Amino acid sequence: MIRVVLFLLATGSTAAMAGEPWTLHTVDNASRGADGVRLADVDKDGRPDIVTGWEEGGKIRICFQPDASAIRQPWPSIQVGSVKSPEDAVFADVNGDGWLDVVSSCEGKQQAVFFHLNPGHVASRKRTRESAAWKTQVVSASVDYTRWMFCEPLDDRSLIFGSKEPNAQVTLWDLAAPDDHARFRDLRESGWIMSLRRFDVDDDGDDDIVYSDRKGAFRSVGWLENPSTSKPAAWKDHLIGGKDLEVMFLDIAGFDGKLTVACNTRNGYVLLLTPGTNVTEPWNASRIPHPEGVGGGKGIALGDVNNDDQIDLACTCEHADGKVGVYWLSGASTDTTNGDGPQQWDFNDISGKATGIKFDRIELLDLDQDGDLDLLTCEERDNLGVIWYENPAN
Repeated sequence: MIRVVLFLLATGSTAAMAGEPWTLHTVDNASRGADGVRLADVDKDGRPDIVTGWEEGGKIRICFQPDASAIRQPWPSIQVGSVKSPEDAVFADVNGDGWLDVVSSCEGKQQAVFFHLNPGHVASRKRTRESAAWKTQVVSASVDYTRWMFCEPLDDRSLIFGSKEPNAQVTLWDLAAPDDHARFRDLRESGWIMSLRRFDVDDDGDDDIVYSDRKGAFRSVGWLENPSTSKPAAWKDHLIGGKDLEVMFLDIAGFDGKLTVACNTRNGYVLLLTPGTNVTEPWNASRIPHPEGVGGGKGIALGDVNNDDQIDLACTCEHADGKVGVYWLSGASTDTTNGDGPQQWDFNDISGKATGIKFDRIELLDLDQDGDLDLLTCEERDNLGVIWYENPAN
């Protein structure tokens, strides 16, 4: 039985950050339609870099994180590929040479997966920053197979892909298999995969996959259990919740020994999920209404935004013209089994209402190295591009 608790949301707060938007910094706005931010240290300088697919511009671009002294300026950036309608781009070492490449997923007229190969060499790290040295190759088995939406690399050099109709699937791509056509294996029929997050849900030492599927008969939040074997085997599909919702991006984290999944929705609230005694059974659920004056639900991230040792929720929106498109919620617990009545969440503005219409997935990290979590995202309608908001907590 799923316990549903409705959390009340206070739209006002006496905290200074509630009414004061954070300072916006541009990382890269050199193309059109920035669609996602993914992080990894691609040039091996010790700082996480950003890769983004620019959907309207058809570009795959990397932004190299500078030293903290230059973090508020546009970052050094290069184009590593040109494809049509890229929906996602992520770092992964696809050829096993020890250097991170880029995997891009396309869901428009060019329905295919591409590898953009890093020219990096141990003797010359500078090669990674040379745009012309990167090479792009199509994954032949992926062409016109489905509308590719998202890729999540695993530590064993497997890639997990999500797609949307027609032929929507969660698909495993085994880099160790002998050829492209032998590498694809569908794991779960789907409708429209929004998120894939690797996480060891059952605490057995391997990567499981937590997903959000927003459309059709298969829509839900769930997780696929890694079979932990070198031989092909079924990944068991476990429902977490959200079958009655249009679920968007999700985040999963463990706090104080307790798992929490937060998923934004297009239904007017954030869905919070925590497991009971058995993670393979549907989880306890609660719903946090979206504040007034914000756009429709899109991205979400869990983290301690104000350094009070409590979980906060950072959210982004689409359809935010004239509304707040980025904000965070604070002040309550994510314990969905609490039956003591409604809890108050406080609204805190991040973006203001002046700029931004369609924001995307979120990364929370301390970019300016001042001891608090800043918010990295992208925006594709006002063409703000890849951006970050500076947390004023410290």
